[in-house]
Parts: sequence; C-alpha cells; structure tokens
Amino acid sequence: MTTNDVIDELIDIAGKLPQYGQTAMDWAVENAWWVLALAAVGVLVGQLARWLLSRPTLRDRSAVEVLPTTGFDPVLEDVLRFAQQLARAQQNASRWLLPARGTAVRVRLTSTGGPLTLRVEGPTRAVSVLRHQGYANCELRAVTGDAGQPEPPKIRLGVTPKAAQPVAAAA
Repeated sequence: MTTNDVIDELIDIAGKLPQYGQTAMDWAVENAWWVLALAAVGVLVGQLARWLLSRPTLRDRSAVEVLPTTGFDPVLEDVLRFAQQLARAQQNASRWLLPARGTAVRVRLTSTGGPLTLRVEGPTRAVSVLRHQGYANCELRAVTGDAGQPEPPKIRLGVTPKAAQPVAAAA
C-alpha cells in the first residue's frame, strides 16, 4: 500500500462523513428514549457513587477551637495566612476520588455564654494542618465529641410540673 492509496482512502472516508453523520443522527432519533434512559441512569449512578464516597469522610472529622486572648488583634497578613492554611488543609485531605463535600473545611464562630470562639472542622487526615497555630495570641484546643455544643432546650407543651398541680384534700 502506497502513500497515494492511503490518501485516496482518507479522501473517500471524508467524502462519506456526511452520510455517516446522517446515519448516526437517524439512529439517535429512533432510539432517543434509550439515550435519555442511559443518561438518566448514568446521572443516578454518579450521584449514588458520590454519596457513598463522601459518607466515610463525613463521619471521620475532627475539630479545633481557636480561643482568642485579651491581646488578640490580628492584622490583614495574619488573616490571609490563616485562610491560606485552611485552603491547604482541604488540599491535603482531598483526593481525586473523594467529593468536595467530604473534604470541606468548615469554619464556625460560636459563643455560648462566654467569649467568641472560632471552630475549624475538617477531615481527620488534615488534622495536622488544622492544628497548626494560625494566629498569635490565641489558644488552640482540640474539640472532642460534642463538647461545646449547646444542648437544645426541651419544650413541653401542655404538661404542668408536679409541684403546680393541685393536691386533692382528703375528707
């Protein structure tokens, strides 16, 4: 087979491309419901895989509280350095297969009857980056379990305390 033969075959195939395109379009129109069904199944399988992959990562999280002292007054450079540290924590925890939902770093500002605290939560595999001191004049404390989470108030409707109930007099 010479170079001219190869070029002639390529020209013949290029001349038949509109015919191949029309055949593919006719098949797609005739079988559109199959194409839509396969696309829907693909989307559902992708969402299920994403959900299944993020579950173990969401269960395996740790948190660190940053408690400011009285002399806490950060400058812009300190805030940017801390933000860069948080971005690095997510990069350390994420892998190409894990969804961003499972490797996200969350920052919460809380105050439960005391000073304002900054809680940083992230995957356990990034805990070394989370524990790195980001601000001067701040105390760093690991959060264990649900420590620091305020207990939700218990509201009972229609129930009167036993002390408020009238006592029947014995005759």
